[in-house]
Amino acid sequence: MSAATTAATGTDTAATTAAVQGEVRAPGSVHDLTGRAALITGAARGMGRAHALALAGRGARVALADLDAAELAETAAAVEEAGGEAHTFTTDITSREGAETLVESAAAALGGLDILVHNAGLMFSMTGLADTDDADFDRLLAVNVRAPLYLTRAALPHLRRSAAARVVFVSSQWGQVPDGHSYGYMVSKAGQLGLMKTLAKEFAAERITVNAVTPGAVATRMVPAENYEAEVAAVPVGRLAQPYEIAEAVAFLAADTGAFVTGQTIPVNGGALLVGI
Repeated sequence: MSAATTAATGTDTAATTAAVQGEVRAPGSVHDLTGRAALITGAARGMGRAHALALAGRGARVALADLDAAELAETAAAVEEAGGEAHTFTTDITSREGAETLVESAAAALGGLDILVHNAGLMFSMTGLADTDDADFDRLLAVNVRAPLYLTRAALPHLRRSAAARVVFVSSQWGQVPDGHSYGYMVSKAGQLGLMKTLAKEFAAERITVNAVTPGAVATRMVPAENYEAEVAAVPVGRLAQPYEIAEAVAFLAADTGAFVTGQTIPVNGGALLVGI
């Protein structure tokens, strides 16, 4: 670009570089999370454990939350054996008080909060409309929608102090394409994505990015053995996702690689939505 063109457009490379200095790291370190603090819900096993290991493996200090204390301790041990730092919390995040307590406890243990991963979720009551139980419906909404709202609101003061604030939802392909049953699960996952986009729009100007990863079927306990072959058959690539593959997408959004991505959904489903699953 010529000097005349620069003057005409008002472009100032030095000024632009200075404006983003400190928010985007130097090339070569965009995957590094050293010095950053992350809170991961539903971290006791499966995808939650994979997220913990992926973020800690990039240098993040992690706070891990779940109601299963025994398996949560196993996740923390795995992080620490790999050289990371982990703190564990067993809190009911479906109450506003519980969510606020968790966030403040995690921020105190980590010295702040940069990354919030909404991984906790429930999947049950797979029924049609006539058989949908009111209590089940409310429980699914509480865990899958209300808890992330409470947690994000509680985390907001800490995220505003971060130079690289990230909120990542681990949602589901069923939030994008419903299957005609499982009302509580489908509606709650669609609600997650609506919440994600609303948060992203409100806080984009504050450089707090909010995104979602939407897995298809993942090889965890959430896929019953009797359904395994049918799940595999429905995926064009012919297998289920491994938890670490979902975690890699979460890590992408949590790191500087995701600094210019907000309000977006990253499907990790082996092409399942291509065939309208």
